[in-house]
Amino acid sequence: MRHIIKFSKLQIADGNSYIQCMEKSSFTDEEIINSIRSGGKSYEEMSMYLFETYKGFISKVNQRLHLPQSDIEDAYADALVKLIRKLRDGSFQGKSKVSSYFYSIFSNVGVDVLRKNTSHKHKPTLELTEYDARVNNLLHMMDAKDQADKVIKLMDNISASCKQILLDWGYFGFSMEEIAIRSELSGAESARSMKYKCLKKLKIIIANKLGSHV
Repeated sequence: MRHIIKFSKLQIADGNSYIQCMEKSSFTDEEIINSIRSGGKSYEEMSMYLFETYKGFISKVNQRLHLPQSDIEDAYADALVKLIRKLRDGSFQGKSKVSSYFYSIFSNVGVDVLRKNTSHKHKPTLELTEYDARVNNLLHMMDAKDQADKVIKLMDNISASCKQILLDWGYFGFSMEEIAIRSELSGAESARSMKYKCLKKLKIIIANKLGSHV
């Protein structure tokens, strides 16, 4: 039986009513995948659970893309449909957390929307896509248990301020505004610029030490 879940902007603004109706407030990746693949009520409830749980990614992704609210919400809904499809058909290999996998999908969908919206399509989109690839790879490494400790240890080779910014962003999930306050920077744009510079430094160190290109 084929199951189709459609998500609307009304649901995005509605809150976490579905989560409140479920027996548990959080699930492991294995539980998420099993529920999606089992179909029926479990599939529908887990789909709505993911929809509510991952809403925080909307502002995080849009900090880079600066899309109109309606566009980023449409991208979010489309990305979630793609995630659920990949969980059901086995495309997801489990090499990263489901949340990181979704973030990658959502980022790519957002970039596609940005490409359609901009009149200078090639160069900005290419630069943003390349930057997203580095960001996603680092996020996957931070989420992989066997890699996170190594990456954090390698951060000792960059400045303390860079280490704090990257940990606050990639590990603890603070927003750019929060990072700016924590690092005593002038604002979100300054924090975003510092994060990019620190990522470039860490990229070189990881490539030299771990042989991973981010």
